[in-house]
Amino acid sequence: MKSLRDVRSVLRALETSGSEEFRGRHQWSNKDLDPTPVSERKWTKWDYMALWWGSSFNANAWAAASSLVAVGLSFSQAMAVNIIGASISSVATVANARQGAIYHIGYPITIRSQMGVWGGYFFVFLRAIVAIVWYGIQAYYTGLLFSVALRCIFGHRWTDIKPFPTSADITSYDFTAFIIIYLLQLPLMFVHPSNIRRAFEIKAFILPPTAMGLTVWACVKAGGFSKFDLATKTTVSGAALGWAWMSGINTVISAVSPMMINQPDLARYSRRPEEAGSWQGYAMFICKNLISFMSIATTSALKVLYGGDPAWNLWDQLDMILNHNWTPLARFAVFLVAMSFAFATILTNISANSIPFGADISGVAPRWLTIRRGQVLCWVLGLAIVPWKFLVDAAKFITFLGSYTILMGAVIGVVLCDFYVVRKGNIHVPSCYDGSKDGLYYFTRGVNWRGCFAWLCGFIMPFPGLIGSYDVSAVNAAAVDMYQLGWLLSVAISFSVHLVLNLLFPVPVYPKKYQHMPVTWEYLGDQTRNGLFDDEHWAGPGEPVLSVVEAGSGSSTHTHTEEKECPSEKACSGKACSEKDSVHRLQTDSDMPVQALDFR
Repeated sequence: MKSLRDVRSVLRALETSGSEEFRGRHQWSNKDLDPTPVSERKWTKWDYMALWWGSSFNANAWAAASSLVAVGLSFSQAMAVNIIGASISSVATVANARQGAIYHIGYPITIRSQMGVWGGYFFVFLRAIVAIVWYGIQAYYTGLLFSVALRCIFGHRWTDIKPFPTSADITSYDFTAFIIIYLLQLPLMFVHPSNIRRAFEIKAFILPPTAMGLTVWACVKAGGFSKFDLATKTTVSGAALGWAWMSGINTVISAVSPMMINQPDLARYSRRPEEAGSWQGYAMFICKNLISFMSIATTSALKVLYGGDPAWNLWDQLDMILNHNWTPLARFAVFLVAMSFAFATILTNISANSIPFGADISGVAPRWLTIRRGQVLCWVLGLAIVPWKFLVDAAKFITFLGSYTILMGAVIGVVLCDFYVVRKGNIHVPSCYDGSKDGLYYFTRGVNWRGCFAWLCGFIMPFPGLIGSYDVSAVNAAAVDMYQLGWLLSVAISFSVHLVLNLLFPVPVYPKKYQHMPVTWEYLGDQTRNGLFDDEHWAGPGEPVLSVVEAGSGSSTHTHTEEKECPSEKACSGKACSEKDSVHRLQTDSDMPVQALDFR
């Protein structure tokens, strides 16, 4: 019995702040899941622009663009494909950021309004699993770049380290570099998302000049752009060329699909909704095309210089340069490029994978996990999956990651249709934390079957083509071609199906008490409401009045109440609480009790 009590004591010590209020029942919230308080809304449009300026410069984005040359497109065709893909990605990213920017809630909470308070957990878990895989892979990319940097310092003494057996599927020097750089990333897991923006500003200042220097050097040495199309002439034609374009567009979109789906997790920290709006889209479009241009130009130039098949991975390109230019100046330049890209890839990995995973897992187990704890867990699991093993068969691994594109593309379709068309930009924030059967987002046993069915349709249609990419003989050519449409097809189908189902089986946009009110565009999204109606007051000890933005409490259209202390545990109606409780009661002018949360 004593040992059992000791275990319970340890478990209670590991609980998140305020979780004692939720023992014995399901916990819908913690401080990281609650709407972001004003004190943590620090991101400006410059921070979001710096995010994309810095995040676009990473090993994965470089490889995604240059791989288009490797599959048979010319320099000019590859650039055209990138422009189209970046345009679509920019629009979808800004559109998905809107709900997080105006309601200050992350993806694990917004998805409850679209898929149901229980149904949303599946889609949170789905993204969390892929985030772990992507984190491990991106970290491995960082290790390979760091290995190149160490080669520049130690030369053959680095690459002559006693080799591992072939069954390890990784060289001893690459493994050593990976472990070193992986351990150095751990402290960054403890930085809260609201504060990590400074690192992106540093990255945005350091990385682009080094990438531009590599491209300029390669292009000048190769004799200029006039030779690129000759060196990378199109090797496909007819219908195959058209499908290569579609596949290329899908590849460009899939490279940013992780950051696209987790936009609410970053947009929630914006000072004002417009900070995460169009300027972010412009920055994303420009930066994506710039990095694509440099990647494709460098790949083409190196092919002109050294011949052979195009080397589309950055570390292979840098090793190729060292093999042909083992001089002090070349080693120093390659060292700067490798270290800059390693640093950039680490930050991209944090924004695109560890922060989303932390937000997701805190939504799955809010009693035990916060964003910081989730980031550390992602760091541990990213190593546990042994990421270099995923790259043993590159073709099958790329196909596996392509399945993520259609999985999450189908989610994006449902989210955009539900938020913009069905609900006209309205999310009732308190209902996102209400798991009762009378809750607005409880739907049918906690699941919105309309959204789930629409997602399934968006995923199933391209799925046969996914099978065909593993085994061509398993399906017909038409199915494989449909898979080339990937993200575009998934979004179109899930959006359309969700719209039709909601026309046939409409859902209420407002809670029962307010269903007599006309549904107008972003009525609840007004920053003087914060996702509540005018007669609702969401009181917490840190910020006593949350029915309006702090600065908007003087508006004559809103009522104001003073924070009142609970007199005692016995005096509280409903359930025991104290002055330090993290859950307080929300009162409307009609005295309707609604659960309220701590926004500290």
